[in-house]
Amino acid sequence: MQTPKPWVSFCISTFKRPLILQKQLLLLSQQTFTEFEVVVSDNDPEESARSVVAALQDQRFRYFHNSENLGMIKSFNKSIERSTAEFIVMVTDDDPVDPDFLSVFYSLYQQNPNCSIYCGFIRNGKEDGSVEFVEKHDFLVEVLDPAKTSNFLWSSAILRKTDAIKIGLIPDYGSPHLADHAFIASAGAVHGGLIMNKMFSSLSKHDANFSKFNFQYYALGCEGFYNYMQPLITNHPRTEDYKKIVSKHLGTWFIACMAALKKYYTLTKKTDEVKKVEACAAEILKFPYMRKFRARYFVKNRIFFIKKSLGLLK
Repeated sequence: MQTPKPWVSFCISTFKRPLILQKQLLLLSQQTFTEFEVVVSDNDPEESARSVVAALQDQRFRYFHNSENLGMIKSFNKSIERSTAEFIVMVTDDDPVDPDFLSVFYSLYQQNPNCSIYCGFIRNGKEDGSVEFVEKHDFLVEVLDPAKTSNFLWSSAILRKTDAIKIGLIPDYGSPHLADHAFIASAGAVHGGLIMNKMFSSLSKHDANFSKFNFQYYALGCEGFYNYMQPLITNHPRTEDYKKIVSKHLGTWFIACMAALKKYYTLTKKTDEVKKVEACAAEILKFPYMRKFRARYFVKNRIFFIKKSLGLLK
């Protein structure tokens, strides 16, 4: 019997984490809506993911070995290029996805077939599980404003592949940080999106998280995101609103990231790494558009050290 054409392609990039990848693929295989494929792009020269995919013996799981380590973003974009479905979901090899994710949104898609993106995000002030259509001209503001959307992940979003291609795929400005945010915001600005007030995926926290290392990528990500967003907000009727929201988004992201890193390395008693985090923060705060967050950062920093001295960090 011929396998039906998939509606969605889960696009994965992986590098030398076969056990983590195996857990993710087994979870994806439990999707209650079964018309999907998983495209795995392996950055490992030794092809450590090949045997993991082969062992599943599932025609929906497709393995590709990159001829060289392309880096995370280029490898993710190769997964998109290799996909065959009308829609894509960007998934890391370690962030779990709800088994009912595709079922829920396929039903919504059938009722509203013309959106660029169908997603489950946490929308402040909205009823749990409520669904809303956000117009293309409002999508960037609605999603990036932390006062409106407090949590969103690309693994909880289904994007139309043609619109992803139209915006140039995932922006590659030298850092994976915030590239997913830029990708979601700009894709939704093509034809708008349908948002359900519920998350269908979550961040997996472990010692191998990319975000815990390579501090130089934070400054690159901050600068890259800011520069990428500028053409999207220039000459737009809501230019001033867009500028404020992009700045607000960066400030919220920066404070949260630095606090999480500092807490992690303080609790693991790695003093040298804490110093690197502080140096990373100082570098980011030199950017003209980030200087306004200095006071807020130093207040948060002071609160952090008070909690540390009182033994309240957990």
